Amino acid sequence: MLTIWMCGGAYAQRLGGLQGRVIDPSGAVMPGASVVVEPQPSGLARTVQSDGEGHYRVTGLTAGRYQVTAEAEGFQRAVKQVAISGTGRFVTLDIDLSIAAQAQQVVVQGNAPLLDVSPQSNASAVAVSGNNMNALSNDPDELQNQITTLAGPSVGASGAEIYVNGMTGSDMPPKSAIREIRVNSNPFTAENDRLGYGRIDIFTKPGAAAFHGDASSEYNDSVMNAVSTFLSASNVPPPSYHTWLWDADLSGPLWKNASFFFDFQRRNINRASLVNTDILDSSLNVVPYVTSVLNPRILTNVSPHVDIQLSANNTLSASYRYYAISDRNDGIDTQSLPSQAYDRTFHHQNVQIIDTQVLSPRLINQTFFQYLHFHNTQTPQDFSPTIQVLGAFTGGGDSSGTFNRSETHYTIQNYSTLTFRKHQIEFGGTLLDLPRSESTNGGFNGTFTFNSLTDYQKTLQGLQNGMTMAQIQAAGYGPSQFSITGGNLRASINRIDGDLFVNDDWSVTPHLMASYGLRFESENYVSRKFNWAPRIGVSWGLGRSSNTKTVLRAGWGIFYTHLDDDHMIIAQRMNGINQRTYLVNNPDFYPTPPPLSELTGAATSVPTTFQIAPNLVFPYDMDTAVSVERQLSGSTTASLTYVNSRGVHQFLANDINAPLPGTFNPADPTSGVRPLGNAAGNIYNYESTAIYKQTQLVANIHVQTSRVSLFGYYVFNNAHGEAGLNLQSSPAGEFSFQTNPYDLSQDYGRTSFDIRHRVVIGGSFVAPYAFRLSPMLIASSGQPFSIQLPQDIYGTGVYDARPAPATASTPPANVVVTKYGSFNTAPGPNDTPIRPNTETGPNNFMLNVRLSRTFGLGPKVGEKHGGEGSAPETEGGPDHGLGGRGLSSGGGTSLGGATNRRYALTLGVSVLNALNNVNLATPVNVLGSPLFGQSIALATGVYSAQVGNPVANRLVDVGVALSF
Repeated sequence: MLTIWMCGGAYAQRLGGLQGRVIDPSGAVMPGASVVVEPQPSGLARTVQSDGEGHYRVTGLTAGRYQVTAEAEGFQRAVKQVAISGTGRFVTLDIDLSIAAQAQQVVVQGNAPLLDVSPQSNASAVAVSGNNMNALSNDPDELQNQITTLAGPSVGASGAEIYVNGMTGSDMPPKSAIREIRVNSNPFTAENDRLGYGRIDIFTKPGAAAFHGDASSEYNDSVMNAVSTFLSASNVPPPSYHTWLWDADLSGPLWKNASFFFDFQRRNINRASLVNTDILDSSLNVVPYVTSVLNPRILTNVSPHVDIQLSANNTLSASYRYYAISDRNDGIDTQSLPSQAYDRTFHHQNVQIIDTQVLSPRLINQTFFQYLHFHNTQTPQDFSPTIQVLGAFTGGGDSSGTFNRSETHYTIQNYSTLTFRKHQIEFGGTLLDLPRSESTNGGFNGTFTFNSLTDYQKTLQGLQNGMTMAQIQAAGYGPSQFSITGGNLRASINRIDGDLFVNDDWSVTPHLMASYGLRFESENYVSRKFNWAPRIGVSWGLGRSSNTKTVLRAGWGIFYTHLDDDHMIIAQRMNGINQRTYLVNNPDFYPTPPPLSELTGAATSVPTTFQIAPNLVFPYDMDTAVSVERQLSGSTTASLTYVNSRGVHQFLANDINAPLPGTFNPADPTSGVRPLGNAAGNIYNYESTAIYKQTQLVANIHVQTSRVSLFGYYVFNNAHGEAGLNLQSSPAGEFSFQTNPYDLSQDYGRTSFDIRHRVVIGGSFVAPYAFRLSPMLIASSGQPFSIQLPQDIYGTGVYDARPAPATASTPPANVVVTKYGSFNTAPGPNDTPIRPNTETGPNNFMLNVRLSRTFGLGPKVGEKHGGEGSAPETEGGPDHGLGGRGLSSGGGTSLGGATNRRYALTLGVSVLNALNNVNLATPVNVLGSPLFGQSIALATGVYSAQVGNPVANRLVDVGVALSF
C-alpha cells in the first residue's frame, strides 16, 4: 500500500523522465559519468550515474525546464537545457563530453532511493517498470488483481481505481503495452478527484526511434493445476479446460519526427464454473449438488499508438484501443444453478489524444481528449420464472433477461503548469459528457422466493400429492414472495459532470515543501451544484545535509464521490412510468404466474419504484494523514503512516414508503400503514445520509540491492459505519440498503471493508545461472459478514433483516442456537437487531511465484531488452522496483531478465497459490439454511487461483517470449 505522499509536486499522469547516453570526443560511450538534473529556476537536483554502456536514466520528473550537467574524471563539465513535457513519457538527451586539463572527482550514489521532500524521491511514489514488470502476471485479469493488491486498500469502500494515461473508464491494457505502473505520488493534490491511496496510474508505451518488437505466448491446462477441494471431496471429475494467451507488439519510427507502437493480444480462456450447494433430487430429498460447467471466454485487444513532434515546443500523441469479449455460460456460481447461464458480448472502443505545448520556459499546457464507447449485450439461456431459495440456491430462468447497453464517454481535460520562482502552480479542468441508453426485459420472467429449502421441499411435495396452494400455505409453506417487472424496454440518461482546480506547490526551503489547492466539482443529477474541496499538504526533511534520511509528511483534504450512472439508469428505468416492479407476498399461484395485467390492480400486489432523492448531495470524505519515512541504510527504507477518514452523506437506498413501525405483520402481507399511501407501494429512494469512520496504520519496508528488490507492508484497519451491509441482498445495485427504514442507527457497525489485518511481501531476486525469481506473499484476516434472516420483517420487499439476540423472554420456537450465538428469528418492534457484520470469514493466505530465464542471441546491441515482452530500456541510474505501500521508487540496477544481444528469448513459469493453500469464501449467512455457517466456495479476487475459474486451487502457467 502506498506510503503517504503529501508534499506538493507532480501529478501522477504527468511525471516524465529523461534518458540518454554520455559520449566522449571519439564517439565512445562513457560509463560512470555523473549526471545531475536540476529543475529551473529552483528545486532539488537528482544525481545518477551512466551505466557500462554509457546510458543514464532519471524518472519521476515534473513538467518544466531542467538543467542537465554531466561530469566525468578527465573531461570538461557539459551543461544542457531540456524541457519535460509531462506526458508521462521519456525525453532522450545525449551528452558529449570534451577532454579537460584537470580531472574532477565523481560522486557515486548508493542503491537505495535517497529521501527528500521532492515528489519524485518519495519512498513509495513510483511503481513498476522495465524488467521488474516480470514479477507480475501476463494475464490482464490477474495483473489487475495483483496491482490493486500491491497498491493496498484505499479509504472507504471504493477500493483502488486505475487510470490509463491519466484517464478513467478504459479497459486494462495488455502487460506488453504497459511502460510503467505507479501509485499516485501526491494523494492530496487538488488535481485528483479522489484521495491518492489506492490510485494506480498505468502508462502505455510510446513509439521508439528504432524498430523493436516482442512476441509471446502463455499456456495453461487443467492437468497442470490442483483441483478445488470441493470437487475432489465430492468425487466429481473436473472438466478439461485450457487457456492460451498470444501477444505481439512492434514499435519504431514512422518518419523523422514521428514514431509508433502497435500491440495485439488474444486470449482463449476455456475456464469452468463450480456449483456447490444443496438441492432437491427427483424424489424431492435434500441432497448435495456439486457440478462444474465450462465457461469459455475469448478476448481480443488491439491498440495502435502514434507520437508526433509537431514542432520544438509541441508534441501530439494519439492512441486507439479496440477491446472485445465473448462469454458463454456466465452467471453460474456456487449457489446459482446451471439454468442461470447467460451469454454476453462486450465491444469497447477507446480513442485518446494528448496535445502538449511548451508555451514559454515557465508555462506548459496539455489538452487531453478521450472518446470511450461501450456496447454490451447479454442473452439468457432460460427465461422461465426464477426460483430463489434463500440460503440454498437460485434456479429456474435467469431474471437478468435480455440486455443491450450503449454508452459513450466524451472527456476533455486541459491542464497547465506554471513555474514561478519557488512555486509550481498547476490549474485546469475536466468536462465529461456521458450519454447512455439501455434496453432490457430484466425481471419480466418473474421470481418466486422461498424462505428456506424446507419451504420449497414441502411445497413441491404438497403439489405432488395433489394439495392446492391454499392448503400448502395453510400448513405454513409456499413461496413468501413473487416479484415481476413490466413496462417499456428502453431507458436513457445523459450524465454531465465537471471540475476545476488550482494547486500551488511551494518549495519554502530545500528541506520544506508545502502544497495547497482548491477543487470545484459538479454533476447534473445532484441537488448541490457547487462542491468545494480544499487540500493541503506539507513535507519536512530533517537534518541539514543534502541527503535527507528522515522525512515527515502530513496532509488533509476533502474528497467527493460522484453519483454513478448505473444508479441513474436504474432510477430512470424503474421510475414507475418506464418500468415498475410488482411484489406479491405469499402468492397462491405457484408455479405458474398470472398475467401481469392481473397483478397491477390486485390488493395483494405492492408496486415498487426507484428514484433519486431531490436533496441528494455528493458524499465526501475528510481525510487526514501523517507519516514518517526513514532511510535505514544504503539499501533499505522504511515508513510508518497513520490515515484517518471520516465520511459523511454516504450513499444508501431506503424505502421511504415502508409500513410505519409496529403496523406491519410479516404473517399478514396486506398489513401495514404506509405514510404516502398503500397504493404508492415501495419507493426505493437513493439518498446520501450515511456516515463511516476509518483508521489505518501502515508500515512498510523496501530493500534494493544489485541482486535483490524486496518490499513488504502491513496494514491495520478499523472501519465502522452505517453503510456496511451485504450488498448482494440489495435491489439498489452497489448501494447499501437501509434495513430498518425508520432507524438508520441500527445499521451502524463494522463495514464490509473492515478487514482488520493485511500483509503483502514480495520482490525479485537474481538466482544462480541468471534465473529471475519473483515471489509474492499475500495474507489477510477474514471478510466481515452479517447474519441475516430469510424473511422480510419490515415490509420493504428486501430480505436483509438481521435477527435479535435471544433472551430469556424469547419464545422457544423463535430461538435458533448457532456457533455464533443464540438468536431471535422473529424480532418484534421492541427487539433491537444485532449489528451488521458481527462475524468474520476465514483468513486467507497465498504465495505466488514467477521464475524466468532470458537467453541472449545474436550480436551485442547498445541497449538491454527482453524479459517477457518488456520494451527495450536503458539501464543505469535509478531503476524502478517493487516496494513501498505496494509499489515504490527503487534505486540501483535492474534485476536481470534482460540481455544486450539483438534477440532475447525468455522462458518462464508462473505458479498462483504455489503452496496449494485452500482459501475459503465467507460462510453462508442465512439462518435456516442447511449450509448455514459453512464456507462452500473458494475465495475470489486476489486469493483465487485464476479469475473466474473456481475449479482450480493452484494454477501453473508456462510461457515463452521473443524480443528484438
